[in-house]
Amino acid sequence: MDKDGYRKNISKYKKGKKPPIVCAVCGEDNPKVIEIHHVEGRNNSDWVKPLCKNCHAKITAEQNKLSPKVRSSDASLQNKRAFNIISIGALLRELGNRLINLGMEMTVNV
Repeated sequence: MDKDGYRKNISKYKKGKKPPIVCAVCGEDNPKVIEIHHVEGRNNSDWVKPLCKNCHAKITAEQNKLSPKVRSSDASLQNKRAFNIISIGALLRELGNRLINLGMEMTVNV
């Protein structure tokens, strides 16, 4: 999101209007590409984050490396924990990559 878009959203928020939902990783704010991601899998929890289609696909692809049996709500406690760790790790990796790139961009202009 650019500076003008950010200021506009903050202004709406201060006036009591609901700000638009943005991707939790990259900040994309086009409502047509925002999806709701179940962090611990759709069958395992109601913990959700808004993600753009691109970020959502990357994180879901990591989750899907595990078999459906391991990802299911009927999986063993150890498999559920492993899946949760992988799911959260995939989300944090995408966010971390975004932060690293932002930091690198900032140092170029200094």
